Amino acid sequence: MDDSRGRHTTTHRELIPLPGGGALIDTPGMRELQLWAGEDSVDVVFDEIADLAARCRYRDCAHAGEQGCAVREALEDGRLDAARFTSYEKLRREARRHDLLADPLAAMEEKRKSKSLHRAVKEMYRQRKKS
Repeated sequence: MDDSRGRHTTTHRELIPLPGGGALIDTPGMRELQLWAGEDSVDVVFDEIADLAARCRYRDCAHAGEQGCAVREALEDGRLDAARFTSYEKLRREARRHDLLADPLAAMEEKRKSKSLHRAVKEMYRQRKKS
């Protein structure tokens, strides 16, 4: 019986180098790959962004429009490619999330915050419907 659902056609792993320098990985049965590195590892790979971030006016700069942000300045004047910075931000978020999930206490706190936010949004919609 052929229902075309969930059948794997590949039976072996394969790494295919791409002309632009990347690689395509064919892994039968694998549905998801995750980053298993911390934020420090991301900074090593994106060292030019980490170097710029070290020159920001504030140590906890989020690079989201703060005054004196060396990263934003480099983005604006073209010294830093916007697509590269977007990749950096995405990988940092993923590494932060992984670190959070690896720490049971931090994961519980994040879950508590998420539930609280969900309740608040739900209540806001209820109040809006009443008025």
